[in-house]
Amino acid sequence: MPVKLFDKKVNLVGLIILVHLIFSYYYIPKFWSAAVGFVLILLLSYLAWENRFIFWTGFQLKPIEIFFSIFLAALFLKGALYLIKNIATQNEILFQPGNYKDLIHTFFYTLNEEIILGALLLKGIQHKWKKLAVWKISMGVALIFSIIHFVFFKWIFLNTGDLSVITILSLLATGILRNNIILKTGHIGYSWAIHFGWIFPMLGCSHLKLTGKNYLTDFERFNLYLGDYKIAIFVSLLAIISFFILNKKTATSS
Repeated sequence: MPVKLFDKKVNLVGLIILVHLIFSYYYIPKFWSAAVGFVLILLLSYLAWENRFIFWTGFQLKPIEIFFSIFLAALFLKGALYLIKNIATQNEILFQPGNYKDLIHTFFYTLNEEIILGALLLKGIQHKWKKLAVWKISMGVALIFSIIHFVFFKWIFLNTGDLSVITILSLLATGILRNNIILKTGHIGYSWAIHFGWIFPMLGCSHLKLTGKNYLTDFERFNLYLGDYKIAIFVSLLAIISFFILNKKTATSS
């Protein structure tokens, strides 16, 4: 019976990842696809863990934490809009805000990523290797996170190329920051807020080159914005601060 139960959870986790890949990344080219994926992910998570699905998906938030997550999302969104517009202007890029469809897609796509690559992955590692130091989990997952971005942009995505060293460092620091927040709090509220606040201006909006009159690809956006040294320094400082917070008392798996 334990073996069958384990197999069931493994199969359901596989389905959750498949749903995320299909619905979150425009394989179904509809703005509501990520929202449908979100519902399916929660449903499959409930089938896998029943009442514990709230823990495993990172949704065990208190009302005050929900409030602060929304506040943090608005704060980071405003800050990211300012930074990205500034970098775009310096590089003769016309920043064009996305519409409500882009907003809805980004909202759920980032939420799905936080569930899969944040809560499920980190909590799964904690559950499997209970004696592994949380900072090692954070650093290891962040390193894999940045390497995957490099590999996908170099060989798999439609618009490919070599991400710059600064871009990779920014991704590494971002991954550490996100991981530390989830490992500390046990939920994805704050990490999602930061993720959404940055991604909507960078990927959910349009960036038009004034010289060639063509739009920046996702690869070009990553290198332009995350490859900016000011962004790299800022997110690295946040990552360092998050380690001091993490070392106080971390959320434990169960």
